[in-house]
Amino acid sequence: MTLETLKQCRSASLARTAVKRRIAELRKDATGISGIRYDGDMPHTRGEPLSRQQRYVEALEQLSAEYEETTAAWAEKAAEVERAVRFLPPKLGELVRLRYIDGLKWEQVNERLYISPTTSKRLHHAALKKMGLE
Repeated sequence: MTLETLKQCRSASLARTAVKRRIAELRKDATGISGIRYDGDMPHTRGEPLSRQQRYVEALEQLSAEYEETTAAWAEKAAEVERAVRFLPPKLGELVRLRYIDGLKWEQVNERLYISPTTSKRLHHAALKKMGLE
């Protein structure tokens, strides 16, 4: 494993999170599918969705496909990082997982591990050194 692999894993994690957030925003803004257009002569035939609902469905399909692609790329890199992390002490492994697999910012990593920024830098350097990346 290389330092580039760690960076690619983090990028894939961030891309996956961004798509997930966009799907949540789309669903939050979605309206019910109450608007159906019928022909005037045939009220009991199946109508076609209004353009707003159609745009929602199409956008959701596109984002779902994008999410699957980003998840596949992330899973491949995350598995590689996880294999390397297994050989680290628990605290170092957790730091690497949070930063690169989960894609958290340093502030979030520090909060989760209850450590200072200085300690996180020191532990990060030690983790990279043990993995043979520095």
